[in-house]
Amino acid sequence: MVRILVLVLVAANLLYFGWSQWVTEQEPRLVTPPPAPAGAQAASASADSGVNRCTTLGPVADETRALEIEELLRDMQLVPSRRVVTSNAREGWWVYVNNASADDQARTLRAIQNAGIRDAFAMPDDPGFRVSVGLFMEEAGAIRRADAVRVLQLDARVSERMQQQTAVWFDLPGQPPAAVDMARFTAEGVDVQHLRLEACPSGADVSIDAILAPRAPGTGTAPGL
Repeated sequence: MVRILVLVLVAANLLYFGWSQWVTEQEPRLVTPPPAPAGAQAASASADSGVNRCTTLGPVADETRALEIEELLRDMQLVPSRRVVTSNAREGWWVYVNNASADDQARTLRAIQNAGIRDAFAMPDDPGFRVSVGLFMEEAGAIRRADAVRVLQLDARVSERMQQQTAVWFDLPGQPPAAVDMARFTAEGVDVQHLRLEACPSGADVSIDAILAPRAPGTGTAPGL
């Protein structure tokens, strides 16, 4: 009887051992993914840190001021690259009167001046013998002046005047806007009212500042009317 009991216990132990092994094999195993290549990790880190970003500071129309700003940027341990941008900017609204001859031009000028408009003048060597009757920043002011001249039975016209302007922008490749200390410019007496921090334009033709020879201050010319 004891022998039979021992055999039963042994058989039970063997069955339990087999069952426990089968359950262990069926349990899911966590597989650790292989580490990413070092190159991929570096590329990801570069993307996260924003190395490819580019901030630009401008516009600066005056060369003396541009040199001052460039020096301050270098003092901030930044390496600016100059980018020259040429654009058309509205100069104002021009009021004028066309004439058929020099004699008509002289008569028109006298009539306008006699009406109390003192800033009128005859355009010299102008093929249209025009008389300038004022340049206004606002279109409404130009229209009021033209209406006053038309009272004199003169054909006053209003034309928008555009002027080509050249400005310097300083591109800072790899730098976020926070890298530029605008308070430093203010402390150094630089007027920052018209300065803007923007992202560099895509595909901008950036010229290194050493390549662009700075213009001498005061060489800009204003277009004539």
